[in-house]
Amino acid sequence: MEKRQQTTHHLFTDSMSSLKALQKFTPKNNLVEDINNLLDGTISLHWVKAHIGVAGNEVADKAAKSASNRPSVDLHLGIPGRSFKTSIRRLLLQEWQNRWNDDNEKGRFTFIIFPEVQTNRCVDSHLLSQIVTNHGICPQYLKKFNLRACNCRCGEDTDDGILHYIYLCPLLSSQRYLIRPGLSIPHLLQDKLKTNEAKSILLYLFNHQQDIFDQDTEESF
Repeated sequence: MEKRQQTTHHLFTDSMSSLKALQKFTPKNNLVEDINNLLDGTISLHWVKAHIGVAGNEVADKAAKSASNRPSVDLHLGIPGRSFKTSIRRLLLQEWQNRWNDDNEKGRFTFIIFPEVQTNRCVDSHLLSQIVTNHGICPQYLKKFNLRACNCRCGEDTDDGILHYIYLCPLLSSQRYLIRPGLSIPHLLQDKLKTNEAKSILLYLFNHQQDIFDQDTEESF
C-alpha cells in the first residue's frame, strides 16, 4: 500500500496576540483551547505584518470589516464554559460586596478593617479572629453578651475592647516590643513578627485575666 505524503497547511495572521495566546501552556480562554485542540502537525501558523500589501491579509481584513457592518450576527458560538463560570463568579462577588457595604449588616468593626471582599483572604487563627472582629476575652465583649460584668483595672479605656489590650493597656506593656499605637490592623497582619506578638498578648490576657480585669469579675470560663 502506497504511503500517502503528509500535507502541511500554512495559516497566516497579523494578530500577534492570538499567536501568543495559542502558545500558552494553560490558556484561560475556551476559544483558544478549542483552536489548540484542532491544531496538529499538518498546520503551521505564521505572523505577517499588517497593512503592507500582503494580498491574503488584505482580503481577510476586508472580509472582517464587512462582517462587522452587518445589522445582525448570523454566527452564534455560544458562551464558553469558562467564560460562564467567570461571569457567575463576578456577579457573586458583586452581590457579596453589596451586602457587605450595607450599614445595617453586622460586622461593621471588621468592615472598617476589610472594606473590600476577597476570596483569597483567610484568617486562620482564633486569636487573629478576635483582633479583626473585636470578639474575644475582653470586658467589652463579655458585657455586650451578658457573659460577665467587668472592666479593665487600668481604667484608661471605657470600651475595653480587644484593641485596647493589643495597643494601649499599660498592664500588658511588658508584652509589647514591636506593636505601637497607630499601627493599622492590616499592616499588623502583614508582619509575621507583629502578628505573633499580638497572639502572644491575647494568650497572656487570657491566662492572666483575673489580674487584669477588675474585682467584680465572675468565675472565668
